Amino acid sequence: MTGDEPEAGPAAGASFFRFCPSCGAAGPTFVDNKFWHCRACGFDFFRNAAAAAGVIIHGPEGIVLLERSLEPRSGKLAFPGGFVDLGERAEEAALRECREEIGWAPPEIEYLGSYPNLYDYGGVGYYTCDIFYFYRAPGGSALPPLAPRDGEARRVRLLPPRAIQAADLAFPSTAWALGAYAATLG
Repeated sequence: MTGDEPEAGPAAGASFFRFCPSCGAAGPTFVDNKFWHCRACGFDFFRNAAAAAGVIIHGPEGIVLLERSLEPRSGKLAFPGGFVDLGERAEEAALRECREEIGWAPPEIEYLGSYPNLYDYGGVGYYTCDIFYFYRAPGGSALPPLAPRDGEARRVRLLPPRAIQAADLAFPSTAWALGAYAATLG
């Protein structure tokens, strides 16, 4: 690494911006793996992580997983979830994404943890902070019928926690969250 480029991903360092987005001067530099700086006008463009939120929903039939129908990682499994909208709390985003993706949201969720992720989309690597929550159906009560609703998933699957393989999961953050959730089961 030269110090002029991000750690990984298609959006690599100074090559990402050839001209300053503010004044148009050539050659902004990438500083400390955090921001592009224009020497001509002093403009700084920060590269921050986007927030995403997901929910591990655990009913008596197993954990709810979506088989992704879209890239990135079409065919892989993920929990209901997605990006946090501007002005939205992470908890609200997690529940909204559940309603949009499976037609139902848990009545309550508990915070599990947050994990970094790299989300490759359209040739650009977006760094995210993925925030996970969980819901356990009380007393073994059944979950309502769940079905993919927004076109992002091919199908909804219910799998026992031990049957879920890390290689089948869409993102490293999903695997880390599943491991943290498994630890809560004892």
